[in-house]
Amino acid sequence: MISNLFNIGSKAVNNAQVSINTTSNNIANAETTGYQRADAVYDSTGNINVGGNSLGTGADIIAIQANWDSFIEDQYLAASADLAASKASSSYLSQMDSILNQSADDGLGTTQDAFLTSWAELSMYPNSSSEREALLGEAESLVYSLNSTSAELKKMQYTIEDEISEQVASANEYIDGIALLNEQISASPDNYELVASRDQMIRELDEIIGISEVVPSDGQVKIYTESGMPLVEGAETHNLVYTSARSTESLMPESTYTGDVNFSGSSSEELLLEFTSSGPDGSAKFKVSFDGGKTWAEDENGNTLIYTAGDVDNSVNIEGVDVYFSGGTTDHTEGDRYTIVPKSGLYWQGNDSSLINCTPMTDASGKDVSNRSTGGSLSGLLKVRDDELLPVMSNIDDMAAALIWEVNAVHSQGAGLTSHLALEGTYSFDDQAATLSNSGLTYADNIESGEFSIYTYDADGTVLSNASISINPSTDSLDDVVNAINTAFPGTLTASVDSEGFLKLQSATDVSFELADDSSGFLAAAGINTFFEGSDASDIGVNSYIQGDPSHVNCGEVGTDGLVSSGSNDTAKSINELMTKAITIGNETSSQVASLSEYLSGVVSGVGAAAATAETQIICDSSAAQLYYDQQASVSGVNVDEEMINLTRQQQQYEAACQIISVSRDMFDTILGMM
Repeated sequence: MISNLFNIGSKAVNNAQVSINTTSNNIANAETTGYQRADAVYDSTGNINVGGNSLGTGADIIAIQANWDSFIEDQYLAASADLAASKASSSYLSQMDSILNQSADDGLGTTQDAFLTSWAELSMYPNSSSEREALLGEAESLVYSLNSTSAELKKMQYTIEDEISEQVASANEYIDGIALLNEQISASPDNYELVASRDQMIRELDEIIGISEVVPSDGQVKIYTESGMPLVEGAETHNLVYTSARSTESLMPESTYTGDVNFSGSSSEELLLEFTSSGPDGSAKFKVSFDGGKTWAEDENGNTLIYTAGDVDNSVNIEGVDVYFSGGTTDHTEGDRYTIVPKSGLYWQGNDSSLINCTPMTDASGKDVSNRSTGGSLSGLLKVRDDELLPVMSNIDDMAAALIWEVNAVHSQGAGLTSHLALEGTYSFDDQAATLSNSGLTYADNIESGEFSIYTYDADGTVLSNASISINPSTDSLDDVVNAINTAFPGTLTASVDSEGFLKLQSATDVSFELADDSSGFLAAAGINTFFEGSDASDIGVNSYIQGDPSHVNCGEVGTDGLVSSGSNDTAKSINELMTKAITIGNETSSQVASLSEYLSGVVSGVGAAAATAETQIICDSSAAQLYYDQQASVSGVNVDEEMINLTRQQQQYEAACQIISVSRDMFDTILGMM
């Protein structure tokens, strides 16, 4: 019995030492991020029978156990991932709002209004050179504003994509690190500090890409993306990949099509093509979805848009992406699908190196598509790029393209202070023998059946001749237009095409010319007698021909007598009317009818509203994340005051255990003394 008492005391001393060590370690790591408060777990060592009595044998410490609530942690991970996504989005939305701030003197809204207003001022003084100089100054300010806005937004895109690349690399390091810790924990399952390190690493990964975790009975944690793709299963890993634009196909079982889908250009949208009829390239039809097949693109009347599969010469443009097929010697089958991702994206990589897209996607109602990533900073970065930045960049480009076209369409048929001796187009034709609609001209789709007039003058300004040149974009080529001009003005005006595909008009000696009454849009599309050059916000510029000679800023127009009245101001007035005139801006799947000012105001206010919403979302997400963080901290965090109390109690436990040993030794000595 005395020996049992001694054993109880010995074990109690050891247990107290372990408990004191554990508590001391808790205190030492009170400020260590991710540290989980540990407790010594005691278990009775059972009883022995002595003289018919059941006597206890003390207790052993069977484990050092960290305090952790998995249920709370699951809720924290979800909230933390949402917060990380909100923060990533909000940061860039605030920057976008600053870039588009219209209150600035050099902001887009201010410079655009000043430019259009300057045409009204020119209309009041149509013969003024100083007004033309002032107008060119306003034009240069607008061009600079558009160019710089485009450049800043493009730089932001590159910054976001660089950050995405870095975060994917970090996520993969965490994935590999968690798998390594799984192996180490498997070899040392009672090492609670390894478990705590793994839990902290899981939190770090969750902030990058929202995850869910499963902890089987063997303690080998399994990590999945929100859409259920495994990232860590024991020691096995699946990495994330951030890669460039790509396409995939999903053909019907009976399909025999052997060709490939091809595309050029970029877009914030993913394009899902589904064939609605069978047949070869040139006749088979397909529809397009931007949300993975939940809805299908429609025209302004609500009818599903149907496209014809064509080769490279008959490509179709969808959201800025030219789509065509090549190499097909057999028919498409109804139901065949092709997915085009015309942007860099986030993918999960399988063991066979196959890639599954987990880039965030929203449907037509703005809701997240369920099989994609939604939480974590990666999701926030990709969402702000695809749902905010790229659409805004596209909107600014669409507005610039509309501004260029509308101003040029008026200016190209107007007249300035002096007639022309020579003109060169600013837009090149890829194929001068092809029909105008298939010539590769930037604004080819804007050319309509119609005509334009040319007037020639002698050295005294007397009309020599005039002719109307008919245009049919479906049947006429640039060569046809050149021949028609040369036939109409033999010896006085020569039309030609240079080696780069630009149309040139050259008058004979002592002959000048004017252009007028273009109902076809050909002159503006070719860049003849235009004010602007370029096609979007990044490359818009003032025509160098006008910059070199401001007298060619057109204010008036050719009258019915073939002459330009000194007080003519119809061209300037028409361009000024663009301040309030409703025009179509955008493409067939996302166009809007509005004035330039209204359109820009809508874009800017949309970004401002999104930035404000993101800030509010951060507040909500922060509250939720903090709530679960605090709940977990109350379970796993170290309270130094409590640990000091525990330390005092354990010190007393140690002293009592020593007393047990001392008593048992005294009892043993007494017995020895009786012998």
